[in-house]
Amino acid sequence: MVIEYLDKKDQAFPEGKIITLDGRMLECYPVAKTDIKIADDKIKLDTTGRFLAVGKRPKTVSSASKSQEEQHDLFVNNAFYLLAHRERIMSDSRMFLCPVAINSGLAYVGSSGFSRPTLGVYLEWWAAAADAMQTDKKGRRILVYHIAGSPLSGANHCAAIRDDGKRKMVTLYPFSDYWQSFIKINHRYKEAKHAYQAYGLQEVLDILHEEDNGNTDFARTIETMYMTHEIDRLNCLVEAITKSCNEWKNRYDEISAKYLEKRMLNYYEKYEEALNSANTLIESLEEQKKALKAELKSGKMDSLVYQRVIMPLNERIIEIKREVRSYKYNKVREAFADNASITFYDIEQSVKAQRSQEDAK
Repeated sequence: MVIEYLDKKDQAFPEGKIITLDGRMLECYPVAKTDIKIADDKIKLDTTGRFLAVGKRPKTVSSASKSQEEQHDLFVNNAFYLLAHRERIMSDSRMFLCPVAINSGLAYVGSSGFSRPTLGVYLEWWAAAADAMQTDKKGRRILVYHIAGSPLSGANHCAAIRDDGKRKMVTLYPFSDYWQSFIKINHRYKEAKHAYQAYGLQEVLDILHEEDNGNTDFARTIETMYMTHEIDRLNCLVEAITKSCNEWKNRYDEISAKYLEKRMLNYYEKYEEALNSANTLIESLEEQKKALKAELKSGKMDSLVYQRVIMPLNERIIEIKREVRSYKYNKVREAFADNASITFYDIEQSVKAQRSQEDAK
């Protein structure tokens, strides 16, 4: 669902602006450089041999600089603080495009698709991906900040930070929803990252701290965000279940209709057999009546004998016709007791339609 949503939001940005996933248009500030080379960040097979084989966790690229490690920790340690200021960050392109020093990666493809993530990318991904923001069984809130796993098997070990400051590993399922959605959001702002100005992470934090005027309690804000996120997650789940339910119902209705058509055909064929047998028998009885009448006219049989012999024949003909009519009324109710609305007319029309389709083939 996340991927379908992002595909619908894929669009070109106006000159000097970016449009966020929720439709905000942010004014951007071009960088001074005129010759900007944008590296391709589409997912591709890794040829360095540094990333995992299937079923194992990706290895971190060796010896990150001290500055990178510091920036990494600065983001992780302030993740909930930054989340609490989502509206402020999402309103300023320089904050939105602030680079985040997290290097996620997948088996076989390495870090392609994950390079140069920004604060805005993380904020949009946290909002879009169901378990990127989650609450554990003890009620502790969790933010996933590092993606690592196999795009083939779905095995994954992703890093997360708890609201008490402790880091932990989590497993995301289905994994493809998470890494694909992150890459899609990240790739959405590929040109903007190179073309427009961005604050550094410390600059963002300094601005936010100054605007907070000493306020450090954002527990209510975080709680509201998590409750809203859970409501959105459940609504998506209900939507998915409803869609699945409707699909199964349509399949059931289709199969039931075919089964009902077959039952109607079988019933109508039995009716036709009974009708043909009845007509044959009635014709035989009518011939007997003609013969008796001829004997009466010729004087070979008196009227009293004639009446005594002809009456059982007439009664038998009436009985046969009654049995045929029973197929149209009483026996319909017996054969279709599970569907009281079905009439003989419905059966007849259905069979005619089926036969018409077969003749047209």
